[in-house]
Amino acid sequence: MIASTRPMRHWLPRSFRLQRVVRRAISIGSLALVASCGGLLTVTDPTIVQDSDIANAGGANARRLSVMFAVNNSISEVFGDVALFTDEQMYDTYSPQWPNVYEYIDMRDSAHYQSSYGVYDDPMVGPMTSVLISASVALPSVQAYTPDSVRNEYLGQIYALRGFAIVQLAEDVCSGFPINDIRDGKPYYSMPYTPAVAFQYAVATLDTALAFARDSARFVNLARVLKGRALLGAGQWDLAAQAVAGVPTDFVYQTDQGYSVSFDGWTFPDTPHAVGNRDGGVGLPFVSANDPRVPTQFVQMRSRTTSDPVSDSLHQQLKYATSQSPVTLASGVEARLIEAEVALHDNDPATWLDKLNTLRDVAITPGMPHLADPGSATRLDTLFKERAFWLYLTGHRLGDMRRLVHQYGRTAASVYPSGTHPLGVPYGDATSFPFILKNASQYNPNIKQGCAAE
Repeated sequence: MIASTRPMRHWLPRSFRLQRVVRRAISIGSLALVASCGGLLTVTDPTIVQDSDIANAGGANARRLSVMFAVNNSISEVFGDVALFTDEQMYDTYSPQWPNVYEYIDMRDSAHYQSSYGVYDDPMVGPMTSVLISASVALPSVQAYTPDSVRNEYLGQIYALRGFAIVQLAEDVCSGFPINDIRDGKPYYSMPYTPAVAFQYAVATLDTALAFARDSARFVNLARVLKGRALLGAGQWDLAAQAVAGVPTDFVYQTDQGYSVSFDGWTFPDTPHAVGNRDGGVGLPFVSANDPRVPTQFVQMRSRTTSDPVSDSLHQQLKYATSQSPVTLASGVEARLIEAEVALHDNDPATWLDKLNTLRDVAITPGMPHLADPGSATRLDTLFKERAFWLYLTGHRLGDMRRLVHQYGRTAASVYPSGTHPLGVPYGDATSFPFILKNASQYNPNIKQGCAAE
């Protein structure tokens, strides 16, 4: 049996989980825990560094860096689960009689997925909450102690990363989820959020980022792309195009190397997560397309074969060479893809096609052959395929699949892997990640029921 080295998250004791959330949010290097407070952030061990010790420019910068640390620490888990839930990755195992949580994610089996976690970590809400909390802790410190020359720039960066976390929650988690936070050092328990309301919250947060970061092109462009992404999720196409219009095509904002990033769950055969290839019959051919945007390498045949030898050929991803490889959070490529979608929505296929082909000319070396106009019947399929290949393993795919269903009227069975899973059981019908109700209600008294209707 190939054993997954990716940490299994459902055995951690509650006291350790809460401490870990705070450490993710507050700590970097020797900076440990802030003073404990009740409810959401309760910890049992004493603080190592007092607040008074970091009430200075160095402490403020450490807290800013802790936001980047939280982002890096979170996205491998979130992006990896998104990849498995969608058609970007497939799960293979030698022991189908012992299904685990990753198989349930791959199957879109909501009931078994939730029961596997029980009252422990929420793999989607938890990591993004750590980003929100770390940002909330950093903002007043940066405001108070950062030198004038970089204060607004750093505030813009932190607000932009807060916006990123909210967008990711809105795209990936079912309606009714919490957006927990801390304000003035105290837990803040949100009301249940729908994706639509969360997208608007993200837009407002990113507008704040833009106001602060106006003199920093890097952070302005980060906020612009994320705002365009949120507006696209909200179905505000023309505003989305306006948001990204000034972003250069060669702009890239990536995670910072040197922080704790680990993508050990993304590479086969170290873990049984292989590159998706026509996953569930309707998934995209990420392997067999031989597309240079999704480099892969053959490893072995599936341990439990199906009637489809092409999909049984398992490949590992080569996009990320090591666990420390930077991951793109926002880019000019995404900005042009947003503009292309808006052009198609506005019935301007000539601009739509030009945007896509320009990317093929300038965003990869060597350039790729141009696309021909496939006609009105399949333009949308072409657009979302281009998005999937350009944005592979960057946490976008689930948001795109949900938009295909909710904004464009596709059936879930035509978008999500469906039919019979290679383990011999039917795929489930989940179209987004359920939040773990036992966790949400335990940590937030306003959350009283699970997922609402999509």
